[in-house]
Amino acid sequence: MKICWDNLDGLTYSKRVNKWVKKYPSGNYVYFKYVDICKNCKEPFLIDTRKKGIFCSNKCFHNFGRDKNYKNNISKSKIGVYKGKNNPNYENGNKISGIKNCNWKGGYNKKKIPLYNTYISQLNWCEPVKRNEFDINILEVKCAYCGKWYIPTQSEVITRLKVLNSKSVGDCKFYCSTECKTECPTYRQHKWPKDFKLATSREVQPELRQMVLKRDTYTCQKCGSKKSLHCHHLEGILWEPLESADIDKCITLCKTCHIKVHKLPDCGYNDLKCKN
Repeated sequence: MKICWDNLDGLTYSKRVNKWVKKYPSGNYVYFKYVDICKNCKEPFLIDTRKKGIFCSNKCFHNFGRDKNYKNNISKSKIGVYKGKNNPNYENGNKISGIKNCNWKGGYNKKKIPLYNTYISQLNWCEPVKRNEFDINILEVKCAYCGKWYIPTQSEVITRLKVLNSKSVGDCKFYCSTECKTECPTYRQHKWPKDFKLATSREVQPELRQMVLKRDTYTCQKCGSKKSLHCHHLEGILWEPLESADIDKCITLCKTCHIKVHKLPDCGYNDLKCKN
């Protein structure tokens, strides 16, 4: 029987557990089990119960794959597949790549396009997702600012999942463009929205903003711009709080026009403050 001489010192047989036991100076007990036969040398041996081994030593493990008898026992079909013969992904010993490969999935991973079937179960509980209308394999998400449907990158989806699984800090919401990201009042904000003034300012509801932008076809109703869009209330929210979510009392303006509108008489930020 083979046994490692390093483990022989202090090794005793316990009838209570029917195993060989060794006590280390740290006070921990390690059990050894008896294995009838080594897969390579065919001799019995003792092995640590924490390990699941069928070889008595590393030497037997490495020699087992080099043994000629072992290669002869492998069926010819397996050897052929291993070397590329009879494998549909190989031709004349060279691996086939691209659309001719039987495992070809459209090249989505190479183009960094997220697949719908891969991420639907991980995102649909908290994010609105759907299939792309031109390719049902592609995942589409909704922009957190303007509400447009767009195709995110794989890195955006993975980063968002890390936040949802508490493996990363931050928000990492989905934004269709850099303009939406910079104009979003909650982007990289920890306590208050951007330009928030206590008791004098109130952020537009995200759902209201998205409905107004969609109604106005994502276009500024004053200059026709399609960048840096805001949702502007035609009447002061502080004066009509019950009608603050009325879509008919809102209009889409770009950032420049929004600033100009609030410079008009009786429409300044100071005029909209509650006097009471």
